[in-house]
Amino acid sequence: MASNIPEGPSAAPEAPKIIPVQLEAESPTQATELSGIAYVREIRSSKASVASSLYESIEENGRTYHKYKEGKYFLPNDELEQNRLDLQHHICKMSLHDRLFLAPLKASELKHALDFGTGTGIWAIEFADQFPNCQVIGSDLSMIQPEMIPRNLSFEIDDIEDTWVYPIKFNFIHGRLMAFAMESPASIFKNAFASLAPGGYFEMQDLHLPIRGLDDCLEGTTMARSSALLLDACTKVGMDPTTTDRYKSLMEAVGFVDIKEVVIEWPIGTWAKGEYHKRIGAWFRRDMEVGTEGILMGLFTRILGMSREEVLEMVAELKREMRDPKIHAFQPFHVVYGRKPY
Repeated sequence: MASNIPEGPSAAPEAPKIIPVQLEAESPTQATELSGIAYVREIRSSKASVASSLYESIEENGRTYHKYKEGKYFLPNDELEQNRLDLQHHICKMSLHDRLFLAPLKASELKHALDFGTGTGIWAIEFADQFPNCQVIGSDLSMIQPEMIPRNLSFEIDDIEDTWVYPIKFNFIHGRLMAFAMESPASIFKNAFASLAPGGYFEMQDLHLPIRGLDDCLEGTTMARSSALLLDACTKVGMDPTTTDRYKSLMEAVGFVDIKEVVIEWPIGTWAKGEYHKRIGAWFRRDMEVGTEGILMGLFTRILGMSREEVLEMVAELKREMRDPKIHAFQPFHVVYGRKPY
């Protein structure tokens, strides 16, 4: 199974160099654990003093969720989830060899950029630092971003599936890990196209469900069962996290040109042979160990009628399977970008 892996510095390349990398399983006796799987947020300010429901959360099953448009997004927004989102940011950059994006952006043409579904805002902060002459907006349903940010960055609460009413046209629009937040990717892609200036780029970075196995290792596993249940729950609420591998065709249908797609396998664990995949796998397993409860709890209790105890029992078994060297599970990570014609 081949992956297209970009390599190079974190600058904005005119044409990213792509090389194929094979994802292969290593012998269980050879697999090693990578150290340093620790990632702590350095910037965090409390907005508890702001008297607005926009900053409030609701508590459920020991986790907190966004108050604005309650129930629209099923993952939590508490400190544990915020730390996990920042950990995912590190994995994404690691996958792209320390890049924030792959689109061939030119600093001289970047005046306005949008990062929708910004989460903790860490991508938007780093992008604003990298391009100080570009005005950057980060939007999300939860106002969980820090107050200490670059002067050229602002955050706002917004639902990306509402009508986009930005008074300016963007030169770059970015969305990442949004599979559980979009009911209609096609309409969002249309909004992005309409909101770009001619020549502007739109880039999506997202994981694809269901979880896959390099061989028949997932047969009869809790990992396979929970993945199927997750897809079922998503279908019931109108989401389809399997659309990631159709992002390219959706961009084509909207009118984007010069569309490029890169797919990188993220192993769950350190079973892969290559050092590149092994390191990604160590971090992704940590991400999954921290995040699986939050990913499943809201959907499985609200939509599938499971109890909190049933979900926690499943999560415990999933964590055990994630550390089984005989289970060669992974998820494809898609990076797709396109340009709006002049």
